[in-house]
Amino acid sequence: MKVDGRHEFAAPAEVVFAAICDAQVLMAVIPGCETVREVGPGAYEGRITLRLPGAVGRYRTTVRLVEVQAPDRAGLEGRVEGPMGSIVGRADFVLRERDGGTHMEYTGGGVISGPLARLDSRFTERLAESLIDQGLRALDARLTAEVAA
Repeated sequence: MKVDGRHEFAAPAEVVFAAICDAQVLMAVIPGCETVREVGPGAYEGRITLRLPGAVGRYRTTVRLVEVQAPDRAGLEGRVEGPMGSIVGRADFVLRERDGGTHMEYTGGGVISGPLARLDSRFTERLAESLIDQGLRALDARLTAEVAA
C-alpha cells in the first residue's frame, strides 16, 4: 500500500510540528482514536476503532517519530494490529512555511497482512488516504481555532 498527498495549514510550521508530537492532540484528531499515550520520547501507543467496510474492529497502534528535523520534517514508523490483520509501515512528511501558514507534503507505504490483505489494494489506499485527510482537516481546524483564540 502506498499513499501520498499534501495539505495546507493556517498555522505556522512550529505549531503544526508541535501538534503532531502531542499525544492529546493526536487523540482528538485521529478518526476513531480512543487512546494515545507517550511511552518514550517520540514513541506512542494507542487504540483506534474502525467501523469501515472490511476493517471493523479495535486496533492497537504503535508509532515512533524517526529522523526528526523539527520543525521541517520527520518520519513516522508504526504498526497497527487488530482482528482483521495488521499493517506495518512508514510515512514521511515535510513542512514548509507558505503565505503565513504551512504546506505539508507526505508519502507513506505499508505492508498489510491477515484478512485485510485480501481487500483490493486500491480500496485500502483510498481508505488510508481518506483517514489521513480527515485527520489533517481536523488538525487544521483545531490549530486554526487555537490561533484565533
